[in-house]
Amino acid sequence: MISEAVKELQAELAKSDGGSLHPASEDDIRKAELFGFPNMLVDFYREYAPDAADGRVELDQRIWSVQNAIEENKDYVPGAELFPLGYVVFASNKFGDAYCIDTVHIGSSGEYSIVLFPHDAIEEGASLEDVEQFRLTVATTLEDFLWNFARRTLVEKARYR
Repeated sequence: MISEAVKELQAELAKSDGGSLHPASEDDIRKAELFGFPNMLVDFYREYAPDAADGRVELDQRIWSVQNAIEENKDYVPGAELFPLGYVVFASNKFGDAYCIDTVHIGSSGEYSIVLFPHDAIEEGASLEDVEQFRLTVATTLEDFLWNFARRTLVEKARYR
């Protein structure tokens, strides 16, 4: 259950002074929906958003606040190239590689998996075929991602050719 994964994550964040999670503001939820974030990410932010003032929560990796996630998908590489192709950046590692919700490949359970893309291999104007070679599945669900994030067992080495 995602709430159990979040409880563990909150405990780890508190121990490490890594930030806090709380419901996003209605304004941020509206912005996330209008930007085109998938419902499962909006639902996560509705209950457990990183503090907007900090912009993220952080252990070994970062989960972005609504505002920072929008910026990652609109203004920064690789998100600006990946978002139009169906990959939504919501977290990153310390190297700038992007953890994305994969809305292109839906899992057998009907849930979106979480994939990792390198920050420096996705070129401007890349096609879906171009980026697929770098796609690395790191979690089968958001819940799985949160457990691994909290336990510091999340894959953080991106795939290169």
